Amino acid sequence: MDYRRRKTRYERARSRRQKTRRLLLLFLITLLVGAGVGVGMNFLIGKPEPAKTTKSETGKESSATSGSKKPSEQAKKPGTPQFNVSQSMAHTFALSEQIGNRPAGSIKESSAADYVVQKLAEYGYSVEEQPFTMPDGFGSRNISASRRGSREGYTLIIGAHCDSPQGTKGAVNNASGVGVTLELARIFSKVKLAPTIRFVFFGANRPGGGDIEERFIGARRYLDMLGSMERKEVVGVIAVDSVAQGEVLALRTQATGLQRLRDKLATYANGEKTPVVELKATNDSDNIPFEDAQMPAVWIEWCSSGGSLQTDDTYQSVLAGKEETVGKLIESFLYDLSSSDLEELKY
Repeated sequence: MDYRRRKTRYERARSRRQKTRRLLLLFLITLLVGAGVGVGMNFLIGKPEPAKTTKSETGKESSATSGSKKPSEQAKKPGTPQFNVSQSMAHTFALSEQIGNRPAGSIKESSAADYVVQKLAEYGYSVEEQPFTMPDGFGSRNISASRRGSREGYTLIIGAHCDSPQGTKGAVNNASGVGVTLELARIFSKVKLAPTIRFVFFGANRPGGGDIEERFIGARRYLDMLGSMERKEVVGVIAVDSVAQGEVLALRTQATGLQRLRDKLATYANGEKTPVVELKATNDSDNIPFEDAQMPAVWIEWCSSGGSLQTDDTYQSVLAGKEETVGKLIESFLYDLSSSDLEELKY
């Protein structure tokens, strides 16, 4: 009898232990199945992750998620100017000494244009060529390249003519201007400013020519080819012409059109301790067609205090410091242009 009671209690205890083990096993299976479903759901529908941040060129953190943060409209100005006068002078030498006299419509002018195309391509630009025929039947062309800005509808043109006066090597007029403009193109090939910066190298300026109607043929052609919308987007034109010799750094206009760009550049230059004078433009540079079209335009030049320039136009007469002053001034001015400046220039 005692044996049967002990056996019954033992079987009941054993039965309870088995039930407990089964319940624990069932519980563990339920947990494992639940975890598997959770992982599967995360795999299928994904779990949002916090946006990663990366360092931009300006050193500020920006979201890696597209559209989460608008790009800065103003590039950070470098601590020191990036303008390399050795590069600028190398262009001046190549155009004046290696190519030489480049009258409008000549083979040498075409060689100068080829040189500009090659350099712009090396800097990574898509180059546009605009051939045209002059009234005398000879051909020339304009060359342009752009660095698109962060704001639509605002374009600033930096221009220089490639041809030289008849019978000269054209080192000052205007290999110096082309050299400075090419070096600025190199600098801004990797910098995104608020406005679009367009570098234009004009053919057939015909410096020293007589009748004004026979001058600035390339600039006139370029202007004629601009559509009405493109014209409205141009907030200013800086003509870089003869910037290697002279007593004063002059900002020149006809004073008949809009003077906003000249005034802003003059204010900036004087604030940067780069003295400039304002002189009336004669029939000498590519700012004139743009002024006639009521666009803010200015010609920057080194000249005598009276506005003339006597030079043998050879490379030996080129002063590197003059080119450097102009290059650094334009570079820093472009960095300094604010959104409000662009609005004032446009409207």
